Amino acid sequence: MIYLLRHGETIWNREGRLQGQGDSPLTLRGIEQARALGRCLAREIDDPAAFSLIASPLGRCWQTAAIVAETLGLDTGAIEFEPRLMEHAFGDWEGLTKPEIKARDPDGWRARAADKWNVPVPGGESHGMVSARVARWLEEQDQDSRLIVVSHGMAGRALRACYAGLPGDAITGLTEDHAQVFRLADGKIASFDAGGY
Repeated sequence: MIYLLRHGETIWNREGRLQGQGDSPLTLRGIEQARALGRCLAREIDDPAAFSLIASPLGRCWQTAAIVAETLGLDTGAIEFEPRLMEHAFGDWEGLTKPEIKARDPDGWRARAADKWNVPVPGGESHGMVSARVARWLEEQDQDSRLIVVSHGMAGRALRACYAGLPGDAITGLTEDHAQVFRLADGKIASFDAGGY
């Protein structure tokens, strides 16, 4: 069983900047979202201590995971970091807004928009590349594992698509909120709105 979370809102999220494997800290709203995620898990999980907490090593996920751990009464020192859960690498475009990218690299933007699965961002990854690394991590998990995973928007969508056996292009149609919990169990995916922030 996996409870999958996205990190709370960050400054770059608010500014509409592509973070990728760059980073920016959680906003106050993002901190409240992380607390809400923890409270949601506390309602859903009888024994949080029976779960391992795994996070992308990027700061926004670590910050969210630490808040979730504190809310659940877990040791923040026990958080495990998994690089394969990191966000889609946006390479040369990290830190830029979509209008800035379109102005600086219109050809790259068009090529990428036409085929996100196969066309990597300059200096970064394609959706297919993200999906492959997330799938490798997922395949290593035991059926009986009990995990709380803190990841990202695109990486989380890829993980859900891999779990559900969806075709690659389905990733772009999936959505997630910063305060939404996904439960992956018995081949099914359920979602819960953490609310309360």
